[in-house]
Amino acid sequence: MALVALAALVVAPRAGAFDSKGHVVLEALAYRTLVEGHDGRPPRPEVLRDLINDGALDLPFCFGRGGTPPKECVDAAAKNPLLDWPQPLTDRPDAAFRRQFSDVGQCFHYMATLDDAQTDALPGTSVPRALATSAVVRCNDLLDGLLRQVVVIGGPETRRSSHGLYELMHAVGDSFSGSHTERGEDGRIGYLRVWQPIEKMVKLPTGRAARIPDAAYHKWDDHRDKTYILEGGEAACEKRTDNPYDVPYECLSPEGDRARRALAELLALARDLRLAQLAAPKDADTAPERSEAWRAFKAKWFTPVHACEGAECAEHENADPPPGRYAFLGFDTTWNPTSHFVDFAARGMLVRYSEDLNPFLYSLNMDVGYRQYTDGGGGAGLVGLGFDLVLPVGLYATFGFQPAGIRVTYGNDRAGPELVSRFFRFNYKLKDGVFLKVDAPLEVNWLKPRVEWTLGVGLIYAPASDRLSSDKGLLLSKETLEVRQDEAWVPPPAPYGHIHGRRSSWYGVGGVTTADRPENGVEGRNYGLGLVGAEVAWDRNRWGRRYEWVPALSLSIGHRVTSGESKYLTGTLAATVRWYALKVLGLSLTPVRVEYGPKVSGESEVDASPGVHGNPGSQYYFQAGTRLGIALNAGIMDILVEGPTLAWESSPFAAKEILSFRLGIRLD
Repeated sequence: MALVALAALVVAPRAGAFDSKGHVVLEALAYRTLVEGHDGRPPRPEVLRDLINDGALDLPFCFGRGGTPPKECVDAAAKNPLLDWPQPLTDRPDAAFRRQFSDVGQCFHYMATLDDAQTDALPGTSVPRALATSAVVRCNDLLDGLLRQVVVIGGPETRRSSHGLYELMHAVGDSFSGSHTERGEDGRIGYLRVWQPIEKMVKLPTGRAARIPDAAYHKWDDHRDKTYILEGGEAACEKRTDNPYDVPYECLSPEGDRARRALAELLALARDLRLAQLAAPKDADTAPERSEAWRAFKAKWFTPVHACEGAECAEHENADPPPGRYAFLGFDTTWNPTSHFVDFAARGMLVRYSEDLNPFLYSLNMDVGYRQYTDGGGGAGLVGLGFDLVLPVGLYATFGFQPAGIRVTYGNDRAGPELVSRFFRFNYKLKDGVFLKVDAPLEVNWLKPRVEWTLGVGLIYAPASDRLSSDKGLLLSKETLEVRQDEAWVPPPAPYGHIHGRRSSWYGVGGVTTADRPENGVEGRNYGLGLVGAEVAWDRNRWGRRYEWVPALSLSIGHRVTSGESKYLTGTLAATVRWYALKVLGLSLTPVRVEYGPKVSGESEVDASPGVHGNPGSQYYFQAGTRLGIALNAGIMDILVEGPTLAWESSPFAAKEILSFRLGIRLD
């Protein structure tokens, strides 16, 4: 249930122009407009070429590969031409939840704040004045700032800063969505809307909420998010949006086509201003946001109906600090009534942003403390290591869960290892540098296995020097920016459809299979299998987009405990196929799983356990079968929970396995 709830949160509708598919469709058609020529204008592929060379746009897979290209690029022009085209990426800002749920982030989607919606109405209308004046000024100010970042600073660092050209294109695209902005027939901006989930979270007093007209809201699942495309007809436009380069110009609605033209003009303008900046004397400030070309662009596409007055005209978007890696110290108290203990622990934690995990942050935390058993069982020392996924909700709160945590207690007859997952975790910022942490209500103990009730409360402190690094991660020692140049790039004509071929992902994996204690089992000993290994999954295309259907192959080495003193060193080969029906959550079928290995302990014991073969003194373990389970994949994290193995023998469940839990970390 916890996995399903998490998946529902991840795949829930987000505030985006039309929808996230709309962003990439409009971006792809803007690229085609420049490369092919459209609207009576000649082709200008040099616009995209210069932006790619500068680093403002991400590198196409085959761009600048030189004289020794990878095999996929040798005949890409004929067999896989989209490898030479830019990958549409303007949907990514929709996954930045820290902006979605905060006032600071609303202009990245060209929307107003809740405070704007609570101002007095414009005379003769029900529209709050600030939605039509202050909000427009503020969001146009953000456009100025993003343009300046792209033109004056530039380079791939700007692209990766979350304040670059993709964010600028995203905001411009959002402004043409009727769910974000009310425009007149002449294209002028009447007023901006507010994302309704913010109001639901803040829960304004009834009197204040009643002042906000319903028309001022962008609803959670607003039908206007999909109006960039024409529905029905022979072209079946709405069915082609999964492959953005496959959508014809004719499929765009009038507002979608205006957004396409604005994006094409924006790209050409950004390129021209950037070249002028590079050609200017060193350290010269050309003030691109005050250039005649940029003013003309805003006059064409962003002129408001209602002029601002006084202080309204001085509105600026507040600073939005980019995410990085942070260190925290804290103290936790956790009560587990199911297993009758209370933990007291000091905690150190590192939190890291990763584009692959967006909208999640991930953290690695270590605990050292003491456990007191509440049923008279005494006390024990405690150490723990955990991996968390964290979802920022605005600038003050986060939700998350711990997919895997290892705890070890010592100094007590109940001591031993524990492998757990915790659902859910909530952090709230009390003041600068101080956070309240709450864990509740569930914890899964995979070595038992069972679901246990838990309640944890703690305080977390972020030291003043919390920013450790912006270019190093927890899993990679260094992130590098790939630099490739091509001064003659022009992409080949493409049969606009999907990109061909699958790309592999490599995972380091670890896991356990729990089983019932046999009749001759030793009290306190865990029976089943513990393993470590590697998996390769063919889960992404050459743009990194994940497929719905994913085949995988894994190889691992493990320690199998069957009965009494009998233990086996086994190797396991498994072939799996997964169906991610809910994007990150899906079903897993392992049609073939083979485990084999010799006995390494208890040679004198005659082991009659299911799966054990051979004569006394030379026994070995062999099991072939099938498994069914649930898979969760969140970027670099892959979790697989499977039921008992259906063994290929007369008694398929004789091994009395309970379930299997496996955690994988993507390495490439």
